[in-house]
Amino acid sequence: MSASVALPVTAQPPLRPAADATPQHAAWAGYAALAVTVLIWAGFFLSLRAGARAHLAPSELAAIRFAPAGLAFLPVLWLRRRRIAAVPWPLLLSILAGSGLPYFLIAGLGMRHAPVVDGSTLIPGTIPLFVALLGALVYRQPLPAGRGGALAAIAAGVAVLLAFNHGAGEVWRGYALFLLGSLMWANFTVALRRSGLAPIEGAALISTGSLALLAPWLLLHPPIGLAALPAAELWFHGLVQGVGVGFVASLTYAFAIARLGAQRPAAAGALTRCWPACWRCRCSARSRRPRPCWAWR
Repeated sequence: MSASVALPVTAQPPLRPAADATPQHAAWAGYAALAVTVLIWAGFFLSLRAGARAHLAPSELAAIRFAPAGLAFLPVLWLRRRRIAAVPWPLLLSILAGSGLPYFLIAGLGMRHAPVVDGSTLIPGTIPLFVALLGALVYRQPLPAGRGGALAAIAAGVAVLLAFNHGAGEVWRGYALFLLGSLMWANFTVALRRSGLAPIEGAALISTGSLALLAPWLLLHPPIGLAALPAAELWFHGLVQGVGVGFVASLTYAFAIARLGAQRPAAAGALTRCWPACWRCRCSARSRRPRPCWAWR
């Protein structure tokens, strides 16, 4: 006869259910990255307006924005080319157009027709609305629960702003471009989330891809206007556009999307409105003093 020995059974820990909730430490990291992004975005809008006042061609300001980051991210794009190429081309196109050179030109052209404060209100302020609409109409995602009232308030605010400024010169053209830019950025936000690309891969696609689009134009039309720009203004644009938006914000916003999803980073962009408004109040209080190049109304 063979005696059977009962082996002790070790209790297995329960499986963690698949949930959409972000771990707390990852959420805090996402919020920190989002805070950095909002600060840089405020400088982005001020830089676009300052470039318009300085009579810089859009291609010249775009060269500051995409040339340093595009060259720096070129090795990343090459090393990750197979992973990036595996993403469906509509998503890649949405990422490149919604945050790259096409969006930059649309937003910059809008700043030439409307105040920077209005641009920093309409573009980031309406992104949550467009993200929700795109998710529901294009990507067949349900509308965020409990946010219908907030989305309706955004739509009402846009309608009021357009109504109060209807017929005010060329301002309506700027508003139309701002809304188009917001739609493009919202599509980029959703596409980047769905693509599964790492933050550095998304930044490489945007910066290096935009530089590739811009390079033929720069060869035919060299950015000679940058040579005549005062050193202080050139440093300002270089820090904001080249370093801030090109390097830092490209990574921090993609990181926030990866940690928090598409809706929260899109909604946080509305805080961008506060910083140009603060600069405007500061400049109004010190109107007798010379103003820096970025403190345009």
